[in-house]
Amino acid sequence: MKPPKFVRGAVARQFGRPRGPLGRFIGRGMARTNASFSIWLVDQVRELELSDTGRFVELGPGPGIGLAHALRTFPEARLWGIDLSTEMLAQSKKRNVDAVRVARLTLLQGDSAVLSGLAPVDLVYAAHVLYFWQLPGQELARILAALRPGGWLVLGYQLRLNMPKLAQLSFPEEGNILYDSDEQVAVLLGKAGFSDIRFLVKGSEDAPEGRLALARTAALN
Repeated sequence: MKPPKFVRGAVARQFGRPRGPLGRFIGRGMARTNASFSIWLVDQVRELELSDTGRFVELGPGPGIGLAHALRTFPEARLWGIDLSTEMLAQSKKRNVDAVRVARLTLLQGDSAVLSGLAPVDLVYAAHVLYFWQLPGQELARILAALRPGGWLVLGYQLRLNMPKLAQLSFPEEGNILYDSDEQVAVLLGKAGFSDIRFLVKGSEDAPEGRLALARTAALN
């Protein structure tokens, strides 16, 4: 028996923008269930052509696990975390309070439009944010404009088939977009102007823990 529609809608909205007591609970759950994937994502970033003194942005950092690992992995980098949720920003700050205090990490409320004030940046990455972009072309255009020539975008996500059943049902009801193949994501990135598109899978293809799309802006000649 599936949950009532109002329950499904509340769950989908909370995952898109956690708030209130339920949002705090969801944030703590994200810290447990998504931690290994967030850490793995940053480990893959380490293989890219990025300077240790780069300017990196995480969109939707949630409880701040990915930010914490990026701060450790790139000890000279400058980082920003941008999130719609004040609750998630508070959890990110608590987890990375020392980096915030010395201004290595800045946390900002908002969406991808905030990137225009940070440009140029070397890397934008986001884990499990892609589904909540109801206008993905607009979001990707903002990211592309903020990246330096040769900069990288790294998106972590799951395909529809590998998502929890409740998410498969409730996310589209709220206007969120699920993807059935990496090819759909590649087309989206290509239309936005990204190139050198590649994909990685964490775990097995049959039961992946998550996927990455990596894409690059054109470099200056």
